Amino acid sequence: MVDINEFMSGCWPAVRDLVEHLAGEQAAAAFDVDPLSAVEVLDDYVQRLPLDAFEAEDWITLHADLTAFVTVVLMEAYGGTCRARSDEALPTGWELVVDVVSPDGEHRTIAPMGLVYDHLVPVPQRIPRLLEAVAHRAAGQPRLVS
Repeated sequence: MVDINEFMSGCWPAVRDLVEHLAGEQAAAAFDVDPLSAVEVLDDYVQRLPLDAFEAEDWITLHADLTAFVTVVLMEAYGGTCRARSDEALPTGWELVVDVVSPDGEHRTIAPMGLVYDHLVPVPQRIPRLLEAVAHRAAGQPRLVS
């Protein structure tokens, strides 16, 4: 099985570096305090991408970047904890999931990769819409219709 702490150690720095690259040190410093401060930066970034020219590697990179962001948000804004869940159907043999407790006290398990994928295909949704889906999943509400 994977060492989830080692795997997760790259999420925050990866998103922070992307935010700094896109919007500068001040935006990265704001991200350090509140990851949700990066919503506008990432939304603008995704909206400006030449998606019709994307190749497989580009989609993988975008998916990884947004999955890292959603994971950080789940951990910081929702008090989530990450773990690896066995899934033999995946090439890695495991899936990253984040466990949260909803406002009604129920345990919720959220798979950030799947959630992001749902909002990347066929055309990426706006980042605020992605975070709305995160909030719905964390609260245990039904899936949003895209």
